[in-house]
Amino acid sequence: IKTHPKIDKKKFQSDSVISLKDASGSFPLSQPIGVLKWRIVSTNEDDIPLTINCWPSPNGNGTVDVNIEYELNDTRLELDNVIVSIPIPHGAQPSISDVDGVYDVNRARGTLDWEIQTIDDSNKNGSLDFSIPGSDAGAFFPVVVSFVCKRPYYDITVTGVTTPDGQEVDFSQLVSLVPDQYAVI
Repeated sequence: IKTHPKIDKKKFQSDSVISLKDASGSFPLSQPIGVLKWRIVSTNEDDIPLTINCWPSPNGNGTVDVNIEYELNDTRLELDNVIVSIPIPHGAQPSISDVDGVYDVNRARGTLDWEIQTIDDSNKNGSLDFSIPGSDAGAFFPVVVSFVCKRPYYDITVTGVTTPDGQEVDFSQLVSLVPDQYAVI
């Protein structure tokens, strides 16, 4: 967790209150500004909200059978507009045998894009099975994942906004969880 340089870090750490270090200072009016940022970097798989497994298997006849599975690990979250992008050999046309969701071959990027509208507690598992010409099982990595979530990964919320003299102020907040980088290597 990082606070804006003008924020009193000690007060935030002790009381969970975001206030200016210098009470006579201010931020620009009528302009959005970030005062608190956080990020998570982890190698612990338990911290990953969505697990993706990719299993390419050469089948001996010049094609590779690929199974991709997802599992929602944190059922508090609802992930929307999920796109799992799998690299495919240039010019190859995958033969889809089973898909939970929809797919699109993106020829410009050389990917098979698997799209799942919503992954939540009622739809926490799914898979995509396809075959494609080739023999290199490593050609299907890295798998890149994108999504949007309207809930933060950690339960951080704004409970109120007040002026330095304690008067309550109307405010709005936009909550969005968007992965900066989510890849299966």
